[in-house]
Amino acid sequence: MRIKKVGAICNAGGCYYLMDERDAAGEVVGQWLGDGKSAYPLVGLPVMDLENICAMFDITEKKREKLVMRRADVPDSMNWEDTAPLERQLDDPKLCVRYNGMDLLPLETSAGVTFIQEKYLLPLDGLEYMRPYERQSTSGGLYIVAKIGMILQAVIMPMDLPDKDFMEALNDLTSQCRDAMRKKALIPKQESVPERETGPLFQVDESTGEVVGEGAGE
Repeated sequence: MRIKKVGAICNAGGCYYLMDERDAAGEVVGQWLGDGKSAYPLVGLPVMDLENICAMFDITEKKREKLVMRRADVPDSMNWEDTAPLERQLDDPKLCVRYNGMDLLPLETSAGVTFIQEKYLLPLDGLEYMRPYERQSTSGGLYIVAKIGMILQAVIMPMDLPDKDFMEALNDLTSQCRDAMRKKALIPKQESVPERETGPLFQVDESTGEVVGEGAGE
């Protein structure tokens, strides 16, 4: 877990949410930090408070006045354990869509396609081993968790998409792609010929190594 990238996400959103995970006796057994739309476990640290968070990320008093900083217990409607009885592993996203300044990853869930922001995966080490899962809250809402191996690394809330504007942009892109495929299909196929090696940008004197002129670009 790259804690500095978690801080960057919180700073960009202007929100730092420090959440306590408690046992049956009310003792803090784990903590999570995020921007309200994502949360990451704080591992290997003592129990933190908001002052500790400010010190960790060099947040001055003046800067803190412009931020939303809250400490609360984790929502009990969600499962914060490494495993959940009904969780379902999802396929890795095959596309990344740039929309409204956000890089969105589509995930095929049991409720249909949903989107998460790619930036919420950046704090995870070893992304090649990351696997997304869907879980449901006690109220029936769907949320996404990311694991590396069997260890929970992030809790991510999906975007409220698709909407009308998003669908119009996506339909326009799909239409343009279809047109490009049609045009490509109309181009006559040429017999393959050996490719000529591209020449150097500059002519070099082999004895001295000095540039003596522009290359022929053959």
